[in-house]
Amino acid sequence: MKKTNKDVILKDGLFRKLVENVNIPVMVTDKKEKIVLVNGKYLDFFRLDERKVIGRSWTDVIIPERGHREAHKIFEDMKKGKTFVRFDAAGPAQGQEAGKCMSWTAIPMETENYFFFMFVEKEESNPPEGNVIKRYKHTPELTKKTYRRIVEMFFAALRTGEPGTAIHSARIMSFAVPLSQKLGLSSERIERIKVACLLHDLGKLAIDEKILFKAGKLNKSEFEKIKEHPHMGAVIANLFYFLEDIIPAMVDHHENYDGSGYPSGIKGEEIPMEARILSVSDVYEALTADRPYRKGFSVERAIEIMEKEKGHKLDPKITDIFLHMVREGEFKK
Repeated sequence: MKKTNKDVILKDGLFRKLVENVNIPVMVTDKKEKIVLVNGKYLDFFRLDERKVIGRSWTDVIIPERGHREAHKIFEDMKKGKTFVRFDAAGPAQGQEAGKCMSWTAIPMETENYFFFMFVEKEESNPPEGNVIKRYKHTPELTKKTYRRIVEMFFAALRTGEPGTAIHSARIMSFAVPLSQKLGLSSERIERIKVACLLHDLGKLAIDEKILFKAGKLNKSEFEKIKEHPHMGAVIANLFYFLEDIIPAMVDHHENYDGSGYPSGIKGEEIPMEARILSVSDVYEALTADRPYRKGFSVERAIEIMEKEKGHKLDPKITDIFLHMVREGEFKK
């Protein structure tokens, strides 16, 4: 995907809703280090008014003056390296008690104009001895922890904004991961599928709830709105280099094996395997779960329906393996 337009950050309702639903202080800055967006948790934590934050340098808000030079260097290094930075910032900062230390993760966004900052935790400890800023070295363990933190943060935001969608996504993961293991996929691909399951419907945060939870059949225009959610979710994932590997599964999880799906109408093995696995798991979850307009089908009825969808909506080989697992009781209830 191409770099994301700045309007996605400042004007797009989905990104703003996502940031606001994050349950930790978050800020977004421009390339000149000026704050352009914060969430309610940020304002509450620092006891600040949004009007007094937007347009100010992030260092003026959260870093004591003697640490500004070092903080600016972190920002410049992050821009050059195009990678995340984890650092502790010594207090006091506005609205905080003296002697506290905050731990931040800063992540460059896939746009030339903005950088995403995520507050990680508040440490009940003294500031770094002799320094205002303590910077962490990159290690495989820190990278893995940061990646998982990003995923957890976005899934928690989804759970806040659309709890039903979050439950649906977690159930899909509970089917897709064992299926992926049965198919013999590598641990790296299974991890990718796990994350794709959790975040594949992130774009539904942008869909009007009247459409998303409509009890009756959707009309044509409403269905066209629903069809936008894979792309919308992918636009958000594309902002963060940690998530670029899950974009194909997010975009293509509504493609059908016979080419009748959306958004591109690709078919067969043109559809990424991760998306085909997600699709099979998605259909089973949707059939067996209760919906506003009907009770969930029995396992037997769901199997019957999915058998008929083989080669049409669903990959026949993957579906055969999945349904064998269902019949053998290999999924946890």
